[in-house]
Amino acid sequence: MDKLVPLGIPIDRFLELAESRPLELFRLVKRVVEGEVGQVKDVRVYRKYLDPRNLNIVVEYFVKCSLGEISVKLVYSDDLAKTLERYYEAEKSST
Repeated sequence: MDKLVPLGIPIDRFLELAESRPLELFRLVKRVVEGEVGQVKDVRVYRKYLDPRNLNIVVEYFVKCSLGEISVKLVYSDDLAKTLERYYEAEKSST
């Protein structure tokens, strides 16, 4: 099940952390994630998609929690569907 939660992280901060410190970016939203899935036991960065020219960013994490392992995506975009489409296209082309 997908759930969209607005986070209110300023774009400059989101971009800076997504590029250089994605685990710190996750720490900003950890409590929100735990509110949905229970205690986070471990988190690792799976993949990043950065298009700073168009301000489209996706950082995907694999999170171990009480539900098992789940995927969490932090996305900054004006067009979520298009950005996710580009993210999945980039993922396919890299495998």
